[in-house]
Amino acid sequence: MIPPRVTSCHGCDLLLEADDLPPGSSAYCPRCGSKTHVAKADSINRTLAFTFMVLLVFFPAVFTPLMTLNALGMETSGSIVDNSILLYHQGYISVAAMVFLTAVLLPFLNPALLFLLALLAKVRRWPRGQAWLLRTFQSLEEWGMGEVYLIGVLVTIIKVYSMASISFNLGFFCFLVMVFMNLCALSFLDKSGLWVQIEEQLGLEDNRDIPAPGPGKETAMAAGLMCCHDCGRLSPGDVTDSEGEAECLRCGASLHYRKPDSISRTWALVAASAILLIPANLLPIMRVDFLGSSQYSTIMDGIIYFMHSGEYGIAVVIFAASVLVPVYKIIGLALALLSVQLGWKTRLRQKTQMFRFIEFIGRWSMLDIFVIALMTVLVNFGGFSSTHAAIGAPFFGGVVACTMLAALTFDARLLWDGNHGDA
Repeated sequence: MIPPRVTSCHGCDLLLEADDLPPGSSAYCPRCGSKTHVAKADSINRTLAFTFMVLLVFFPAVFTPLMTLNALGMETSGSIVDNSILLYHQGYISVAAMVFLTAVLLPFLNPALLFLLALLAKVRRWPRGQAWLLRTFQSLEEWGMGEVYLIGVLVTIIKVYSMASISFNLGFFCFLVMVFMNLCALSFLDKSGLWVQIEEQLGLEDNRDIPAPGPGKETAMAAGLMCCHDCGRLSPGDVTDSEGEAECLRCGASLHYRKPDSISRTWALVAASAILLIPANLLPIMRVDFLGSSQYSTIMDGIIYFMHSGEYGIAVVIFAASVLVPVYKIIGLALALLSVQLGWKTRLRQKTQMFRFIEFIGRWSMLDIFVIALMTVLVNFGGFSSTHAAIGAPFFGGVVACTMLAALTFDARLLWDGNHGDA
């Protein structure tokens, strides 16, 4: 009998058998509950088709106007790329860079990487290039926020429909198609299957020679194995090059038992997030000029506006994304860090699931930034009325970036290690 492949859980480092799964089924870690693999049917062909559609509609979606507003005979319109340009001209360079990165550059680069990857995987050529493309995509995936921007568009429509008539342009419909096709591509992407195929093309051993874990060696680290942070391949802990550095044979990433300096880096980012959160909530993030007078609004002012307008659902969405989510991320990450350093070994499964949820929701805090960017372009009627970003916007953007980076630097496997501390 052929022995099963062996892998380790990315949530708790438990050694597991990586048996082939029927399409549509999922595998979960029995210890921490993390999802370890989801098998997808015809992943390569479907990913190739959907990413091609994304690239086909990307340029009209981003560079042509989304919608046109008409108020008192005056018209204004704008595209997604106009958001970054106008914010830059207003002097908010960091906010403009974040909007351009998350709403323009990466929504194009990510599907482009996936398209090239699926094309190479289909013809089974250049496995090293496939590994680089997949590694790069995994590093950038969370920062492409087309679907978050779409919710921002819907919030903006609800906010301005009472003050102006709205007509939707080609860019809006192309953007809808782009977001939907991108979500379909991601839903059919089988990363684990692609890594296995890359390994086969490289002619590497597929971890079938790793013995079953024995007493005291249930985790990869206890068994002397390092799990690649990028592709998940297990490698012996004594595999190093001439400079003493270990490198994954499959994807080329540096190997470590745990993410280097995970605790100190995460603490620094969590502390920065907590500090930035204060001015982000107290200072105004948007300024509206109307007939020469200026009115400033904070995050809570925007929530109260929707409450008074009867749009309770939108108010709840903004309150959750802009207030609750950043606070939850900061408190949750601080709790995970204290659990590691103080050796709190209770409710580890719940803490691991909490961390996975923090990873998932981190990007949705960009909603308020996108609404501000859209308002600056669409509500711009010259001396009659115009909208601008305000001093609180860069602080809020810093909170979003720092909390997302903190989730990336934290290694959840530390929660399960006997030796709590940096690894």
